[in-house]
Amino acid sequence: MISRVPRFARASDTAGRPGGLGGRFFSAAGQNQLIQQKSGVGILKELVAFYRRLACHPVPIILAAAFVAAKVWSNTTYGGSLVNGLRSGLMGIVVYGLALGVIYLLSEKPLGNNFAAQKLASREARRGTVLTLIVYLFILGSIVDRLQREGFVAGEPLFSFIPGWIFWQNLLQESPGGYMTANILRSLPFLVLIPALGLYRLGVQWGEFGLFGGDLKPAIPFLLIYMTAFLCTGLTAERWIFLLYAVLYSGFQEEFFFRGVMQPLFISVTKKPFWGIGLSVCFFAFLHIPDFVFRVYSTVPLALSSVASTAMFGALMAFGVYRTGMLWPWMLIHALSNVVGF
Repeated sequence: MISRVPRFARASDTAGRPGGLGGRFFSAAGQNQLIQQKSGVGILKELVAFYRRLACHPVPIILAAAFVAAKVWSNTTYGGSLVNGLRSGLMGIVVYGLALGVIYLLSEKPLGNNFAAQKLASREARRGTVLTLIVYLFILGSIVDRLQREGFVAGEPLFSFIPGWIFWQNLLQESPGGYMTANILRSLPFLVLIPALGLYRLGVQWGEFGLFGGDLKPAIPFLLIYMTAFLCTGLTAERWIFLLYAVLYSGFQEEFFFRGVMQPLFISVTKKPFWGIGLSVCFFAFLHIPDFVFRVYSTVPLALSSVASTAMFGALMAFGVYRTGMLWPWMLIHALSNVVGF
């Protein structure tokens, strides 16, 4: 199968990487050459070209417009001015845009093909996508079911008809470790085990899920920022425990499902990386709506403002995974972000 070079890839992206495509470091000569190529005016030109492509593509435009609209609605609902809402939204766009630029400059080329799911034949990719969407709908339904059982949403719990479902949920609630253990065990089969087994049956080998083996450089600035924020905001036993929970739950499981399974399958099916990334980001953000609207926030504008922020963060993680070709650093960044709160 012939790999297509994405439209937003640079001309130099098709060149071979010095030292190979794996997790190996460049040779000293290769590093010096790259630094010379990406210095001064050259860096500025690359950034300008990159942002032009972003500004001309419907996916970034839609995500940015939705983000700004959510911030404006949230601000004006609580007495803030339209100007303050616009400023909040535009500042967020600038911050996330700068972060995308950093990832772009520090990566030589997209390494999405490190994920075997992105290289599946069309028939297998469509089958994998259908399975992933079925699993996604079940996860969404289980969230609504849990909110109904906890009294946040009215009505008969959605999955009460499933034999043994009530027993399983009650067993999870009584598990040692409380809600942390319950959440990890509740989602593990659907976010990790079933999708992994499905891809394996479609031809993806266990070592081809993109956990390791990519280009670490673009993730290093974000790892340093989030690790510094974590270390400087108080090291207590509770925070270390919560970090472990965040790694095992949102970090590992959500990144594996949305960035390691859904995103490469969508890219494979659409043949357009930006659309594949954008669709997976929308599904990622939408999954947070029931909890945010009915349990976490008191009003819909606040909830949707947080959903919009979640979408922008998801876009950053998605682009990082696509450019670096591996999951583990973004899993850790996701977990640290949940702990430090940004």
